[in-house]
Amino acid sequence: MLVMLVAGIPMYVCATASTPIAAALIIKGLNPGAALVFLLAGPATNAATMGVVKNVFSTRTLVIYLSMISICSLAMGGLLDMIYRVMDIQASAVVGQASEVIPYGIQLGAGIILAVLLVFNLLKDAATHGKPATLGRQCHH
Repeated sequence: MLVMLVAGIPMYVCATASTPIAAALIIKGLNPGAALVFLLAGPATNAATMGVVKNVFSTRTLVIYLSMISICSLAMGGLLDMIYRVMDIQASAVVGQASEVIPYGIQLGAGIILAVLLVFNLLKDAATHGKPATLGRQCHH
């Protein structure tokens, strides 16, 4: 976990890019807690952000910022590893599409629920404003 923290803090990896990296590391044998540390610390920090925080605020603020990210990341990584041990879950990552993991019935049910909620919201919006429904909220000045 400490290695992933040290690797993740100075190297900016956006949340979208860090997810497949963490999955690949789990496939290669990294424990889920360490992968979570990387997922939390990497996107939250980078060298440029640390420079800005130090210049705009202070070195003390930077130390507090990095300390809190480090402490929270390590705590959540440790908690995740503990949950995996207690529940006797074997860490694994699935290569492929998420649709291969989620059963078709659940996908269909979730799609239907989403469609019903979307229609409900559009009808509620139309009734509230007395105008044709739109997909986005508009500001009225």
